Amino acid sequence: MTQQDPGPPLARAPRTRRLLAWLLDFTVILAIAALLGWLTFNRISAKLTGVPGLVGISAWQLVTSGGDLVGAGQGVGSSLWRSSVRAVWQGFAGLVLFAFAYRFASLALMGRTPGQALLALRVTGRRDGERPTRATMATRAAAGTLVDVGWYALACCLLVGGAIGLSVLCWILAVAVFGLSALLSLAGPRRSLSDRAAGTTVVSVFRITTVWTRLSATVRRPTPDEEQPPLAPVV
Repeated sequence: MTQQDPGPPLARAPRTRRLLAWLLDFTVILAIAALLGWLTFNRISAKLTGVPGLVGISAWQLVTSGGDLVGAGQGVGSSLWRSSVRAVWQGFAGLVLFAFAYRFASLALMGRTPGQALLALRVTGRRDGERPTRATMATRAAAGTLVDVGWYALACCLLVGGAIGLSVLCWILAVAVFGLSALLSLAGPRRSLSDRAAGTTVVSVFRITTVWTRLSATVRRPTPDEEQPPLAPVV
């Protein structure tokens, strides 16, 4: 039995396709962020309906009030504010958990995210080119979530909690980390921060040479008449 030719090694993911794959995946995360934001502010608005003196106060005013609300006692205002801040924190925590679960589940099941699957990309080990283990996939998913969502979520939580200085520093760090990861994923070996943390790389699974070879073999396949051996000459 002859061994099947494994073919040439898979090529690095093209920049355009990798960027489009990230945009597709991030669009899903943004849609969930919008849904969680809507649910969170509805939760906060519902808290205001039980206080007659706060009928005209919006959810955003409550979150940014620091507990100083005209029309409510100091104790009531502080309690409502702390409750609204917890609701915001829970919303961002839910977003981070979803982003991680979205990445890890798709990587563990398919070896790539839905966006990468649509663009014919796959995550492999950097050294052996094989499918990474689940622990490696979890590391990559956690690092990617931290870069794309985690630092921004932390900055927003610090902001609504009143820690403005720490929030600004966290925003600066978030932008710097995101920009560095984007630069690394599009330049040189094209390995983002999450790839480097997990020891993985993103490759293209669409081989134009393989497709052309198979098409050529199909077109040139001999007919049944051509496959018959020639007749022996009559003596």
